[in-house]
Amino acid sequence: MGELIAENIEVTFEQRIGGKLPLVFRWRGEGYEIQKVLEVWEEHGLGKAPLRRPHWWQRRHRVHYIVKLEDGETYEIYWDRGSKKKDWTLLKRI
Repeated sequence: MGELIAENIEVTFEQRIGGKLPLVFRWRGEGYEIQKVLEVWEEHGLGKAPLRRPHWWQRRHRVHYIVKLEDGETYEIYWDRGSKKKDWTLLKRI
């Protein structure tokens, strides 16, 4: 399962047709260079919180990335494109 981190990060990315390619992320003041994006998928679900009457605008709009760093470590990060700030999150170390 990996080590849960769930902290906001800053990401330098390259804008490409069809999405963003993360290049570097900053976490706790340190920079981590991404060697390779191993996997990408989008999440559009309502999450796990029980909702009495779910509505379309309550859905998540996240793009998840499994990334491998220069040192061989692998992480899952995501871009929350549904939030006003368009936050990036370091979800876990795999």
